Amino acid sequence: MSTKFYTLLTDIGAAKLASAAALGVPLKITHMAVGDGGGTLPTPDAKQTALVNEKRRAALNMLYIDPQNSSQIIAEQVIPENEGGWWIREVGLFDESGALIAVGNCPESYKPQLAEGSGRTQTVRMVLITSSTDNITLKIDPAVVLATRKYVDDKVLELKVYVDDLMAKHLAAPDPHSQYAQKESPTFTGTPKAPTPAAGNNTTQVATTAFVQAALTAIINGAPATLDTLKEIAVAINNDPKFSTTINNALALKAPLLSPALTGTPTAPTAAQSVNNTQIATTAFVKSAIAAMVGSAPAALDTLNELAAALGNDPNFATTMLNALAGKQPLDNTLTNLSGKDVAGLLAYLGFSSYIKGLIGQADQWSTWQYLGLVDALNSKQQADATLTALSGLVNGADKLPYFSGVDQMAATDLTAFARGLLGKADAATAKGHLGVGSAGGRNVGAGFSSGGSEIPDMTFFAGLKGAAGYQYFPNGTLLQWGTVGLRSAPAGSSTGTFPVAFPEAGQQIVVTHDNPIDSVMAYGVASIINKSQFMVNALAINTGSFTMAQGYNLSLRWFAIGS
Repeated sequence: MSTKFYTLLTDIGAAKLASAAALGVPLKITHMAVGDGGGTLPTPDAKQTALVNEKRRAALNMLYIDPQNSSQIIAEQVIPENEGGWWIREVGLFDESGALIAVGNCPESYKPQLAEGSGRTQTVRMVLITSSTDNITLKIDPAVVLATRKYVDDKVLELKVYVDDLMAKHLAAPDPHSQYAQKESPTFTGTPKAPTPAAGNNTTQVATTAFVQAALTAIINGAPATLDTLKEIAVAINNDPKFSTTINNALALKAPLLSPALTGTPTAPTAAQSVNNTQIATTAFVKSAIAAMVGSAPAALDTLNELAAALGNDPNFATTMLNALAGKQPLDNTLTNLSGKDVAGLLAYLGFSSYIKGLIGQADQWSTWQYLGLVDALNSKQQADATLTALSGLVNGADKLPYFSGVDQMAATDLTAFARGLLGKADAATAKGHLGVGSAGGRNVGAGFSSGGSEIPDMTFFAGLKGAAGYQYFPNGTLLQWGTVGLRSAPAGSSTGTFPVAFPEAGQQIVVTHDNPIDSVMAYGVASIINKSQFMVNALAINTGSFTMAQGYNLSLRWFAIGS
């Protein structure tokens, strides 16, 4: 089988390579171009000076000798994802003067462009076989091309090997930085210097001679004249080398001012009997206070045992008394002899006879003041009848209306705010206003349903909208609607219209006619109801002079629909 895809040197490339070998001037291959071959797979020809149909030319990304075959030169170019939109069928290498050095074909590959919805970075590789690679400059400009992944990986590996070797040698050296002092326990020579810390510094920073001299001066200057030398200070502490321990031992025998824990038998001055502050109370003060308290009590209650017996040995005596008082009737100037604390007791006190209970019943719904309010009405001593008995049996409450449910029988029903407002109107006019009846409510529009009287019509049955597009309701539920719709005549298509209001049930009929026709054009339209809210219109236009169709003519059709 003959080779279908291959690369060869052009005549120009072979001549330049021979000249480079003879003159010792390296041949510089700098660019690669790709093309689509004019739509078909081309056959490389040594006489070519250009590609059949070049699509892109750019600087090489890689140019190196194949590590597996020293007679092969590999050239690579990376096409970014934002370039493309063409097929790759041919490849060419060019030198720095733009001459085609080598040409080859390749399997067809489409390079998409990112704007087409799919993009990729594509690497094109070309292998050039020569008898000697010494006469070809293997150099690229990394500032103008993209690096391939392999190129970067190789460089990273190369750099890592180099750095690892340097680091290994550095770590193996006993003192790789002999020009610097050791970090741990350095031994300085000469006259080492350091920044002088600020006065008062108390850290691990190195202290200079200036810092020490300033600190000593501050100590001496801050001492009195009689204690500004070590000898004077030694005399002041009795030449005791353990002066601090001596003082601490002495202080250990003292009690602190804050919450002291005294031992032994501590004493304190006894305060006067009238003192009432935070001064310490001695046993003498306490005994005197107890004696004064007992001396002022009666003989029968001068001990705690006697007081407990007087309170009934009740530890909750105060609560017991308050609960007992809560059940008592308070006395005043009017009811000083009241013995009962309820309504029955009050009636007994007032001397009302039993017939009062027969009048108002035994229910507890009536308060004391409601009972008292009946005094004047009871002067006649008349017994209650069945109607009043039925009325007294109702349970009262807010928003209730009593009514007779039978003979001597009463019940209560809910009374709404609207009904209370209607009952409170003074006349028919204000009552109609409360009911929301308009002016039509007072007009005679015909015989009533019962006895020939006037009836109040519900004008909402005749609701409607006037205008170029509108509608009209009728009491029997019929709904008429009308309007206009614009469209282009056939074959331009149809137009969908929307009713001013949706038919409650359904649209039944719709017709269309030409709106404001002109003498030269007539229109014929048809319409159909889509749903309760929309309809569709189709139309054609006729030239009246020739009776031919006026295609795509702008029409305005008027429509009329009936439904319910």
